[in-house]
Amino acid sequence: MLWHLKLATLVVTFLHVSLAPAFGQTCNDYSNENIEEESPTQRVGTALSDRDQAIQWSQPADFTEILHFIGDADQLAEHEGIDFIYSDRAVAQVSVRSAADGKVVYVRRGCPQSYPFEPNTEKRGCGGDWGNHIVIVHPNGLFTRYAHLQPDSIQVHVGQKILRGEELAKMGNSGRSDTRHLHFELGVAIQLNSCEPAQSFKYIYNPAVYLGWDDLL
Repeated sequence: MLWHLKLATLVVTFLHVSLAPAFGQTCNDYSNENIEEESPTQRVGTALSDRDQAIQWSQPADFTEILHFIGDADQLAEHEGIDFIYSDRAVAQVSVRSAADGKVVYVRRGCPQSYPFEPNTEKRGCGGDWGNHIVIVHPNGLFTRYAHLQPDSIQVHVGQKILRGEELAKMGNSGRSDTRHLHFELGVAIQLNSCEPAQSFKYIYNPAVYLGWDDLL
């Protein structure tokens, strides 16, 4: 199974979005090959109308199979995003692209992976189970996460402005992953510290429902 299996932890936060880490410092990325982070399971949000959706979205990767979002409103999600699986071994590299214009606010590097088409056996908890991953904030205040990226394939850094469809990295099998795929999340964040280990969103949404991707429902 590709689901993130993480301990549910109640996080008390203030309703204030802050992208600046402690002491006003920023980091281009966070990289540590020696730790396996633990991130709280994310809760499914309910308010779908409080964000301006008048920006263009596109699917972030090609795929041969899909594993759907699973979760009910106001509950902890069972599967926190959509998995874009690419199982054709004849295709050596699969691009991961930004789903919309935005700005990179978090990059996690340094997570290893074993063979791409079997369950990863190398530090599965690295990156809070997400492995190597990128978080982007979009003009409407929504955030997207691109997880399980191939080691050494990330092409962006914190603070970089990104256009819809721009390549971010290559699809991989890092973290708690059972085969090569992109785990894609949509949510809102309260605080992201670019110099710290992996961090959960405050709330997440089903990307297929929120973004009108009817072919993925």
